[in-house]
Amino acid sequence: MRSWLLPRLGQILFISIFAGCLLLGPRMLNTDGDLGRHLTLGAYMLDTRSVPSSDILSFTKPGHARPPYEWIAQIVLTLAYRLLDLDGVVLLVSVAIAAAFLVVYLDGVERSRAPLLAALVVTWAAMASSLHWLTRPHVFSFVLFAVWIRSLERLRTRRTAAVWQFPLLMLLWANTHGGFVLGIAAWIAYMAGWTWQAWRGAADKTLGSEFLLVGAASLVASAVTPDAWHNWDAVLQNHSAFILARTVETRALDVLSPSVWPFVTLLSTCLLLLPVVSKRLVPAHAFLLAGLGAASWSITRNIPYFALAAAPILIEWLSTSVPTRSRWLGLERALTMIEAGARGIVLPCMAVLVALGSMSLHRTQTGSSMFPFSSTFFPVAAANWIGQHPPKGNMLNDVNWGGYLLFRLWPGQRVFMDSQSDFYGEELSRQYEQLIAGRGTWRESLTQYRIGWVIVPASSGLAANLAREPSWKIMYEDSTARILARAPSP
Repeated sequence: MRSWLLPRLGQILFISIFAGCLLLGPRMLNTDGDLGRHLTLGAYMLDTRSVPSSDILSFTKPGHARPPYEWIAQIVLTLAYRLLDLDGVVLLVSVAIAAAFLVVYLDGVERSRAPLLAALVVTWAAMASSLHWLTRPHVFSFVLFAVWIRSLERLRTRRTAAVWQFPLLMLLWANTHGGFVLGIAAWIAYMAGWTWQAWRGAADKTLGSEFLLVGAASLVASAVTPDAWHNWDAVLQNHSAFILARTVETRALDVLSPSVWPFVTLLSTCLLLLPVVSKRLVPAHAFLLAGLGAASWSITRNIPYFALAAAPILIEWLSTSVPTRSRWLGLERALTMIEAGARGIVLPCMAVLVALGSMSLHRTQTGSSMFPFSSTFFPVAAANWIGQHPPKGNMLNDVNWGGYLLFRLWPGQRVFMDSQSDFYGEELSRQYEQLIAGRGTWRESLTQYRIGWVIVPASSGLAANLAREPSWKIMYEDSTARILARAPSP
């Protein structure tokens, strides 16, 4: 029994990252409004037992194709919400993030036999990825990507990795989050690495056949979704420079921002080590790091995937660069011997159960969540007022509040836009930008979409403009939001 109580370093790492996620819970929950949309769709699917493939959330694009490439994640998040309110969502997301980096740690140890080094590098990678820790479906993609990379590496090195597990994993991934395209990209990197070795006459032909089979089967599996192959179209359609530049997570890297410094140092370390490991550099690793590094530099939301893929490779590089008689390797061997008799599964489970019990107790005693939606970021009080005084007509909303307002008001109210801006397209996004700023043809746009009332930040240009219009009236106002409606005709 003692062996099950004695934790390995990986279990300690899991508990540490899990606890860190809980501490960041308020930030993860209140950075953007996507969660509300996911919970709204998840509730709809659970209640109707159907998966919608067209828009049911807005009045600007009703019925337009909206492929449900995150439907499994949306249902799982909604089940967590129904079990324990928003606390359940934060708990589930925290477990998923910690599990992803536990997989990376296990992969790193398998490649290097250096658990202490693996723990340090994985902690570094977790810090690099933390800028995109949010209560959204992409955290499940973290876990699937980590498992996918480990499986590809096992296949490459002829360890236990069955070909059939790849299409099954892709089938789950393609119905959980759009990050499945990065799984295909990682396969391309490994296939390119094998091709490079084949060109140099140093490749295993059987391995090449297996890689081709993995790719073909996984591509077929990626189209087994409620809307067939249209999930590819939905994920790859966002190529508008206008939209990408106005979405925080799709902007290019800003090296002056402290949040990206762990990534920059991780990438820089990989580049600095290249001359040291050049003679034993695996081509697949070079292609993988180059592709993900470039993708992360151009779009910051790809940084977690670079961190997940780079960590085990960096662990391997560093472990083979340490002198064989160094004190560090002696410490690693001693730690490996200590861990040989440990199992440690009890403590990680206890950590999750303690968090679950604390949340349940807090809810029982206070009737509220430990992790609520922030009333300074979201129009919480304004939504309460709307529930008691529902306005008439179409609603114009701040795009960052779209998901939250769907969560609170749908199906009674549909949004003008939510933060899935790639679905709404550049034309409507440009029109929205002029509207919310009160510039250009904003009056004509209000008429075009038959806007009966607006809920926007009090500091917005539109709020100021409408307050001066005799045909509009302020219905509600607080420090976060202002609600204005058309005055009734005399």
